[in-house]
Amino acid sequence: MVSRLLNLIFLLALIVCTVFLIRTVKEYRSPAVLPSVDSNSSVMLEVPRVEVSASESKKFAADKFEMGFRLELRGKDKETVFKLLGDRRTVIFDNVKSLDIPRSDVEQNSVDVRKEWSYRSGKRELVGYVATQEFSITVGNKADAAALVQALSSEPDVEISRTAALLKDAETVQSAMIKEASKKAMRKAKDYAEGVGANLGRVLQVNGDGGSVYYNPAHRRMNGLFLAKGVMAESAPAPDESAIADSVEVSASAHIVVELK
Repeated sequence: MVSRLLNLIFLLALIVCTVFLIRTVKEYRSPAVLPSVDSNSSVMLEVPRVEVSASESKKFAADKFEMGFRLELRGKDKETVFKLLGDRRTVIFDNVKSLDIPRSDVEQNSVDVRKEWSYRSGKRELVGYVATQEFSITVGNKADAAALVQALSSEPDVEISRTAALLKDAETVQSAMIKEASKKAMRKAKDYAEGVGANLGRVLQVNGDGGSVYYNPAHRRMNGLFLAKGVMAESAPAPDESAIADSVEVSASAHIVVELK
């Protein structure tokens, strides 16, 4: 009877030791929880983690070109300047029409007329009036952009304020670059984890600068004569397409914090 009781006690002790050993092994394999102190001197539990950053940048061929033009005229009479500006405005629309650019792709601001003064011997005298109007014209190919810039650059009253290469679907390109930067960051985090013999766990935090688009404006005044589409002239040079930027750079960066197991 005593011998059976001792055997039972020994068996129970063996079971307790086995359970304790299993729990100890599991705790050793699970992520260690490290204490940390916050700004309020409170003790918090923090899991092992890895923090990495990655960025991605690519150039894409532009498929939209936006040009800005300004028409500016001066004169002593306000009404005359205003009327002259209206007459000269047809120069821009004639060139647009010759290149088969839809009128809907031309945006124009309201005409601005201001006084021009001179100061002599401490007195202000009215010299005349300055009339200006801004135009923004969008085309879908580089050849038309170069031809339009060449034609309007030869007009004495027309100033070229900007030419920019753009993307029609910039949001889709930005989204792709953000995803690529995030994937690159995860690959880098995996390399760090494997380097210390650990595995990746949950993604604890993601920060990023999503899909910055760097447009390449070109500011160049070209000499040339107006040519209607399909008409050639020996004295007029071909449009200089090299004066128009043709690529757009899109970049994104990602900073991630991932748990280590």
